[in-house]
Amino acid sequence: MSRRPLAVIGLDCAPPALVFHRLRQGLPHLAGLMDRGRWGELASTIPPITVPAWMCLATGRDPGQLGLYGFRNRRDHSYAELSLASGRDIESPTLWDLAGEAGLTSVVLGVPLTYPPRPIKGALVAGPLTPDKSADFTRPRALKPLLDRWAEGDYLIDVKNFRQAPPAELAAQLDDMARRRFQVAQRLLKRFGPEVFMMVEMSPDRLHHAFWGYSDPDHPAYDPAGPWRGVIAEHYRQLDQHLGRLLAAMDPDTLVLVVSDHGARPLKGGLAVNQWLINQGLLRLKRPPAKPTALTHDMIDWPRTRVWSTGGYYARLFFNLAGREPAGVIGPRELDAFKAELTAALEQMTGPSGEPLGNQVLDPRDVYRRVRPVAPDLILYPGGLDLRAVGQVWPGRGADHLVPGNDTGADHANHDPRGILIAGLAGDRPLAAAGQPVHGASILDLLPSALQWLGLAAPAGLAGRAWDWLCT
Repeated sequence: MSRRPLAVIGLDCAPPALVFHRLRQGLPHLAGLMDRGRWGELASTIPPITVPAWMCLATGRDPGQLGLYGFRNRRDHSYAELSLASGRDIESPTLWDLAGEAGLTSVVLGVPLTYPPRPIKGALVAGPLTPDKSADFTRPRALKPLLDRWAEGDYLIDVKNFRQAPPAELAAQLDDMARRRFQVAQRLLKRFGPEVFMMVEMSPDRLHHAFWGYSDPDHPAYDPAGPWRGVIAEHYRQLDQHLGRLLAAMDPDTLVLVVSDHGARPLKGGLAVNQWLINQGLLRLKRPPAKPTALTHDMIDWPRTRVWSTGGYYARLFFNLAGREPAGVIGPRELDAFKAELTAALEQMTGPSGEPLGNQVLDPRDVYRRVRPVAPDLILYPGGLDLRAVGQVWPGRGADHLVPGNDTGADHANHDPRGILIAGLAGDRPLAAAGQPVHGASILDLLPSALQWLGLAAPAGLAGRAWDWLCT
């Protein structure tokens, strides 16, 4: 039976405001897909970050079902430091696993959390979280020595130290990385002729974190006359040209889904969550640090600590529960009251002038279908994601918990829960109701929708639903 081919092209962190509105006229290939297809915002996962979002898209499972809540996760209820996520953590079948079981060939390129690579019917080049190019990161293995030649330069899995690199150097690296990945994509399409193709380009994410403030009037770093104000628009113009060449290499009846795992928004400062917990008497240290320091578990006085947090684009809070953690202090009978009191205190937090910060607190047990293996007890979006969750603690109790920036390096953007979805055919034929926006789409809907397009049955337990507008 002949299957209608499918291509999923991921642009990490691409936001609707840029692609659908501000830059649309300069992106003829993306605009053409929108005109002859359907488009709209794509709701990200909770939390809206690269890991786990891309694997949630590929498996149709939410973070709680996957047991992945970020790049680093608790493995158990001990006080061990968090462990880095890897492809070994993915137990649910992916789009390409299900396609292979049905006899279809897939090509997978640059998707985060595909290292170490698993067997695939087709080809796979692992994406971010691959240690480096000395690793065994392709299937078949014979692909690895071809990548640099096909890329016409050093094939970049990701850029290194993007928060520390000088702007001109970083902009050039991002342009090189995207161009080379799309060139490899064309060679893989030609060699393997897959029914299913999926790639993720990370450059928009790195671009936004480094350059967002130079082009967004709402950002504190905005300078309309600055030398970097046009970097984002120029990189998107290049991405659009790469996409156009890739579409021309596809079967014209290929369904193309251009998606992002989340969007971007101005980063306006940081909330030092652990410092705030110290100030509230909920987190105790064995001794105060001599200078601002990232919190590590060996610094914590566990028998006198009730809760601690990990930083990042959002915060995870973990309770020190009696009978669960080795030196737990919160009794089972007081758990509900403690959770409610802490939630209220976080949501009522104010800024220096008494204005509400707009913190949003979520309970994983309310937002996921299930939680495994060790979920955070609470999730915090500082300032509704206007702020980053800073993990550092300061010398002395009473230090301010609001800070001007990011504790891990220069950063202009936080993640936004709204990504992009553009669906259209690679050729000129329009979809039904072409050009009409789509409402209510979720990243968790992509797998069941893709399987329906391919004529494959969806496995049980998926968190999303197939898009009815794509069924015709």
